[in-house]
Amino acid sequence: MFARERKEALVSYIRRYRKASIHELAREFQVTEATIRTDLKELEKENLVIRTHGGAMLHHGAVEKEDFLSMRRGQCQDEKSLIANEATKYVEEGDIILIDSGTTMLKFAQQLVDFHNLKVVTNDFNIALELQRSPSIEVVFVGGTVRNRFECTFGSLGIEFLKKILVDKIFLSPNAVSVNQGLTTPNEETAAMKRTMLSIANEAYMLCDSSKIGRKTFYQFAQLNEFKRMIVDDGISNQVVKEIEETGLKIDICKKKQ
Repeated sequence: MFARERKEALVSYIRRYRKASIHELAREFQVTEATIRTDLKELEKENLVIRTHGGAMLHHGAVEKEDFLSMRRGQCQDEKSLIANEATKYVEEGDIILIDSGTTMLKFAQQLVDFHNLKVVTNDFNIALELQRSPSIEVVFVGGTVRNRFECTFGSLGIEFLKKILVDKIFLSPNAVSVNQGLTTPNEETAAMKRTMLSIANEAYMLCDSSKIGRKTFYQFAQLNEFKRMIVDDGISNQVVKEIEETGLKIDICKKKQ
């Protein structure tokens, strides 16, 4: 792993667990503690982490950068599976649905293979490949510019296509979500794509693992009240649930089996 890749992975790890010790990070990334100290010093200069005695914690004022898809695949797998399974309750035979790109959305798509009459629109390569295996699901792929290392398309070509169609429901996952700032993503063109997706759907469903709540990235593309329902794991706090419900958004909380 190159130094830049390791530092991106360090931020992702600390973002997930909120804090970590130098010993823990050295063991996780299989480098010396001296290397971790150097990395953390540089990340602190970028206002991404705050060094503490023996470790580091996430800089809460930081506008977060976007992890590559390969970095996100191993994160919150159990939570994403629960959320994906719950979301299928809102899919009906005969629906035309739009599925956003991302790891949570792929898990959701994998739950749809037993449906007998669906039309699915997506800009995610992996979702299209997964669903094309089912003879009873018609897949419409949104073209455009390939977003390298994110395995999806974006850009004006895709947006112009989306403006010509209508769908019954959209299932979408944000990079970050907060009560005050709504849904955000680090990339301007991705934000434009998501805004267009929302505009052509009769109903919108947000699939969001709790690690994304209370975070912020650079470009806002939606407010909470634009969604019919939010589906989240039980890592969400009671206070945040109350604040979200006050916006009028209904929440399904997926609980892990004991």
